[in-house]
Amino acid sequence: MYDIKTIDVLKGQWESLLAPADRKEALYREQVMEPLRPLWEHIMSFMPAPESQGAGEEDDPALAAARLIGLYGPDSDADEGLAALSKLEKRGSLTDCIRAQGSAIEALEPQEHGVDFEGVRFVLALADPRTPDLLERHAGYMGGGSFSDWILVYVWPTDYNLPRLPAISVHELHHKVRLAFEPWDEGTTVGQYLVLEGLAEAFAAERFGEELLGPWTKALSENELESARPVMRDALEVAGFNEIRGYIFGDWAAPQFGYEPRGLPDFVGYSMGYRVVREYLRQMGRSAVEATYVPWREIVEGARYF
Repeated sequence: MYDIKTIDVLKGQWESLLAPADRKEALYREQVMEPLRPLWEHIMSFMPAPESQGAGEEDDPALAAARLIGLYGPDSDADEGLAALSKLEKRGSLTDCIRAQGSAIEALEPQEHGVDFEGVRFVLALADPRTPDLLERHAGYMGGGSFSDWILVYVWPTDYNLPRLPAISVHELHHKVRLAFEPWDEGTTVGQYLVLEGLAEAFAAERFGEELLGPWTKALSENELESARPVMRDALEVAGFNEIRGYIFGDWAAPQFGYEPRGLPDFVGYSMGYRVVREYLRQMGRSAVEATYVPWREIVEGARYF
């Protein structure tokens, strides 16, 4: 039996914004950051120390983590934040994401494929719209699932991203199942990462339609993809996380994450990974569900994209 455990921090964000000024931070720590402690401590272990901190944060790692990760904080504008939280509530976004993930697990049936998978811990949180690159590059929403069974989706709600939240939630859930089948380790390569992202997007497209995928998958023109294809082909066997993520995110994130720019456009790995997987599915007549349990090298070879 698969389990989706919900960590509801939206309520904590709501209550901290409504609280008197002298209670806001304490409520936020208690109801938002403490339930998320395993997640943010893991994330912060990979992040550079911030150059400057807000007042009171020097001795408060929880609030520093919220700011660095990009969560809407207790010191932000209350009216603005409450209006955004109301949009999520009226849309039923948390319920929709959980329902979508439950249906996705049933479709994937990991245990039927010999994959040890019990479920996920899911978090939907309100993002701070002032987070660098959130609105410009990420259309106001992002997902991540790099730690254990946790999935974090955070959003500054807009008419564009609200309908897409179930799809990104399913994308992140697919990562969990895929990585249970083909685990991430020190030998993980660019090719494996490409296929990981491409499969997650192909699966989300099967569930919701390609039109509800995020901007990352459709960010590049065919000419840009053709220019990048030789670089990616030669890098398929490159291993090591600090090396491979530059081939997935492109050069824009190099200063933020400290890797070497390689002359690659934004989110090239997402766009190209999706095309590799889509071509494999076409060539083999398979679904994304079926391909979830196929080794990455077999998918790359079968796609004949490179």
